[in-house]
Amino acid sequence: MNWKRKARRGVSLLGHAVGYDSLERPDGKQIRRLWFDPPDSVAIVARTGDELVLIEEYRPRLGEQVLSCPAGRLDPGESYEQAAKRELREETGYEAEQVELLETYYPTAGMRKRRAIVYAENLSPGAQHLEPDEFIEVRTVPIEAAIDTVRAGPVCGWSLPPLLVAREAGIL
Repeated sequence: MNWKRKARRGVSLLGHAVGYDSLERPDGKQIRRLWFDPPDSVAIVARTGDELVLIEEYRPRLGEQVLSCPAGRLDPGESYEQAAKRELREETGYEAEQVELLETYYPTAGMRKRRAIVYAENLSPGAQHLEPDEFIEVRTVPIEAAIDTVRAGPVCGWSLPPLLVAREAGIL
């Protein structure tokens, strides 16, 4: 198929680029498609012994408590692995000795951002360093029960996809 981009328009909204593309479809019809460019992000599958470290927090947009992998945005100039170590330390207090990038993907087609899944192991416990608007409870679950445990509640992109990728990689 031969799509043609005719024009791109965008503005900055809360520090993120938002806009639309004017496109010509293969059948000649003109359409507009909205896009949003938030920072890239990382989800961390963190193992300590025979358990995974998960976080439980209230997600205002969903209106529910969600159990998920620790996760967050990359800071400018940060690699996925660096962000994973930082976010894991901030959200859970755990310090990872080793991290490994498992996968990067586009979480939705409407956002021009990539999400990475990073595996973290050889963890040392410590104190959380939460941001003022974060209220996170750290939970550990047996590795063999992790997928069923997150599926028992509301599932989001920070919970099931990272665990499934880790399972495919032979980690779970």
